[in-house]
Amino acid sequence: MKMRVYAFLRRVVAGAIALINLIPSIVVIFNPLFFVMFLPIGAYAILTQLWILLKDVQDPFHPGESLYWLTYAIKTDEDNILLPTLFRWGIIDLSLLAVGSVIFLLAFAAWITNLGKGGGLLTSGIYGLVRHPQYLGLILLTLGITIRSLRPISFIAWIILLFGYLILASLEERDLIKKYDQRYIEYSRRTAFMIPFLRLNLPELFSPRKPYRYIVFMVLCVLLIVAVMFSMRNMVFALRGF
Repeated sequence: MKMRVYAFLRRVVAGAIALINLIPSIVVIFNPLFFVMFLPIGAYAILTQLWILLKDVQDPFHPGESLYWLTYAIKTDEDNILLPTLFRWGIIDLSLLAVGSVIFLLAFAAWITNLGKGGGLLTSGIYGLVRHPQYLGLILLTLGITIRSLRPISFIAWIILLFGYLILASLEERDLIKKYDQRYIEYSRRTAFMIPFLRLNLPELFSPRKPYRYIVFMVLCVLLIVAVMFSMRNMVFALRGF
């Protein structure tokens, strides 16, 4: 009897996981524009798996060692419950995952509800706090997963995801300004871009309609990746030797 219950529960869990994996594909089928939204998530997933294929690549700066940002994990204090270890979640990463998931689901539900009412510019509810809550939710929940993974390559992948969504949000704003003109400009003045209550009055030079904004994003992305690659060397240990 216990074996039957156990087998049944395994099938239920397997079915739930399969359904979760299918949701992005189903959504994209009904609305192809969602494909663009999931691009940074796809890049994140691919990059975090690169270590499996490239784990034997030699570090050009340290002969005899594999690339530490691929095959090494970040050291953490086993007694610090705020941070994760290889065997458990921490409070910070689990909280980020939970908060990010809630924000994304609330924003997605609000967007679907608004779409059912005919669409239009959505400025109320969670969209009254930030202009891009769905992206904010995805950024936070993947940051939680990144911290939990304890691998530098995951932080590199998350940085690419972060700037991918910043660029996507800016491109959306460019189109929304064309569509709604002064109405969207006024909405953007009173509503934070992606961090609640943080409203920055950037010069016109860095508006979504100018190329300089995207150049700055790409430069910052590269600089942060380089910083991760060089700063974490003394904070890691080899997974193979663990």
